[in-house]
Amino acid sequence: MAQLGVTLYLPVTPYIVDALGMSAAEGYNALLMYLSGAAVPLIFAVHLIRLFGRSAVLWMFCCIFFSGSFLSVWAYDDKSFYLSRLLQGLGGGGAALLGRALLSQVFSGAHLARNLSLLSYSFVFALVAGQVASGFLVSFFRWEVVAVVMACGSIICAILVLPVREILSALDIDSQQRVGRPRYAAMVSHPSFYLPVILGGCGYGVFVVYQGVGVYVFDALLEWDSAQYGMFGVWLGLAYFGGALSVRYALRSVSISALSIMAGSVLLFAVSVFLLTTSKHLDRHSVFLAYLAVWYAQAMIYPCVASMAVKKYPGIEAMMLFSFLQQLVALLFGALASLLIAVGMHGVALLTLGLGVLGALVTVLLSNNSSS
Repeated sequence: MAQLGVTLYLPVTPYIVDALGMSAAEGYNALLMYLSGAAVPLIFAVHLIRLFGRSAVLWMFCCIFFSGSFLSVWAYDDKSFYLSRLLQGLGGGGAALLGRALLSQVFSGAHLARNLSLLSYSFVFALVAGQVASGFLVSFFRWEVVAVVMACGSIICAILVLPVREILSALDIDSQQRVGRPRYAAMVSHPSFYLPVILGGCGYGVFVVYQGVGVYVFDALLEWDSAQYGMFGVWLGLAYFGGALSVRYALRSVSISALSIMAGSVLLFAVSVFLLTTSKHLDRHSVFLAYLAVWYAQAMIYPCVASMAVKKYPGIEAMMLFSFLQQLVALLFGALASLLIAVGMHGVALLTLGLGVLGALVTVLLSNNSSS
């Protein structure tokens, strides 16, 4: 549901921009508002869990998610729409964060990386079902229908918490009995933590930028409408699914650091193709390859960097901090992209190329750090 908060809104962005009198850059900023909201719970979620328990916190996030979706239906200008997207991100991002943190409590190392790749299956569903359904719905209804779908989804998520309350309560007790608490300053200053954060931020930053400008890129290069871009979600979902499968099977024979080098190389290849395509040095249809490669690379990068970052620090705190910092890095680059949209897509392409180069350099440092 958290990822549907992105993919459902992507094909309908041009309709929202027209209905609310926004510019293309302001429409892109609405995505950044959602992602900013998703980063906020990372600051206080651990404290809330200790006070009220996981079940209560999950319900709280579901209620916030519903409130943001309800407000989105009645948005009448850019400010009210930004607020609705911020609330949606706060609720959806907080609930999704707890899901990732739960996995980090149960698994570690290569096992954690493989099981984090399982989350990619829900992401694939959000890509395929969300983007395709959105493109289909906007052909028959007003754009507000996607907000109604999100509101209904938040209710379903709240109901699904009921069967697992006892399991979550047991984890609450286990966390309270754990005496050692990791120090955030020590984690952030250690290369085994901040290098994966930077690599994850580079990969996620490129991913966020591509998502935000995708509908405009395909309109400019291939003259696609929202429905056609929505159908492209099927191929993006398959690419992401392929990356997730690669992680699960490759880790049986290669190390996590070696796999991260492979993923960084794919990311660098993708942003290079995107730059050459937008600058008209490659055929315009090469944009397909750039997008598919980025989705494939991101599916490989996330489970690798997450498992490396939290390897030495047990508990949900490390995963919370990792997710927050990765989101923060990605938002920084996303905000830079919003300024470059006015310059043209070649400016955005140069930014993503810089991210790809930085990610490739970090993978080398990670490899040296793990070998030493």
